[in-house]
Amino acid sequence: MTTPKKARQKSLLQFLTLLIAVVIIVVAAVLAQNWWNNRPGPEPQDVTVTATVGGTQIEVAPYLVCEPGLECPEGEVPNLPMGPDDTLVLDIPEPIHDHDWQLLMIYDDPAVNDQQFHGAYDTDSVEIPGSVDPVNEGDPRPRLMVVEISSAMIGHDADGEETPYATVWSLSTMDGERELRAPEDPATP
Repeated sequence: MTTPKKARQKSLLQFLTLLIAVVIIVVAAVLAQNWWNNRPGPEPQDVTVTATVGGTQIEVAPYLVCEPGLECPEGEVPNLPMGPDDTLVLDIPEPIHDHDWQLLMIYDDPAVNDQQFHGAYDTDSVEIPGSVDPVNEGDPRPRLMVVEISSAMIGHDADGEETPYATVWSLSTMDGERELRAPEDPATP
């Protein structure tokens, strides 16, 4: 038989063990949350946008990544051909859509070019038609030629210091039969 004193000691020991376990769990949760909130994000050059037309999907790496005011080497512009009735779907990853970003759509008729500005968490996916209604009735439907996504991102410079980067993802949608036509110059015969 246990005495009341031993029973109290046993209860106190169980309570202290439970209290220590709760403190350890709370400290672990706070440390994990702190790490999660302060973990480094991906470098701007490592962030890709997923572009899909029909059953074809490609990853689009940045075309330009540079610190403001510095010479910016251009990268490759991938091509994902699409027809006038196709829809281009862009999946925007969180490192881009968690702050302001913009979308530029360039058509083979400059009069219908469009630019959209998006705020943080406005959207993580955009659908763009392969052609749009012409400005003048009777004109052919302008077709999508190039799409660009622009975002200011934070990365690390050569010294490991955080610095802002202007980042642009560019995608051509031309099918090889089309070339970007320049506006007609009335002075040219």
